[in-house]
Amino acid sequence: MIKKKIGKQNEDVAPGLDISSLIDVSFLLLIYFLVTSTLDPRESDLGLTMPPPTVMTGSVLPTIDPLKIQVDQAGNVVWDNELLDTNDGSHELVMLADRLRTYVEAWRVMREENEPRVELEVDDAVSGQRFIDVINCLAEVEITNVTLLNFQDGQ
Repeated sequence: MIKKKIGKQNEDVAPGLDISSLIDVSFLLLIYFLVTSTLDPRESDLGLTMPPPTVMTGSVLPTIDPLKIQVDQAGNVVWDNELLDTNDGSHELVMLADRLRTYVEAWRVMREENEPRVELEVDDAVSGQRFIDVINCLAEVEITNVTLLNFQDGQ
């Protein structure tokens, strides 16, 4: 404590610290990081469309069954009980993309009226990035009709 003499009385004055410049610096850093951070455009450009009510009620039946893709808790991508891509840390799903291109080409050759449909089952333990990787792969081949199903282990 510092004793300051005011008139004839001694008064205890606590030392202070001016932190106004630190607050200014913290706001400048916050603005800097907000301005310089970038978003990955691939995920932000993904659109989500809901199926029309006629498909949900079952009055319109497609002639080709929808494609079923599963992503298990380890991040492995399974196509009709066949393991395609394992979770090796890569965001590229080469085998899945190749199969999807073949599927879309077959759909176009058959000249179906409806768009190709995919039913996607993703385990709750899968990382969000792996889910985005699968969605990016579907968007790459222009499949927009995706139905998300509940993942049931062992079924």
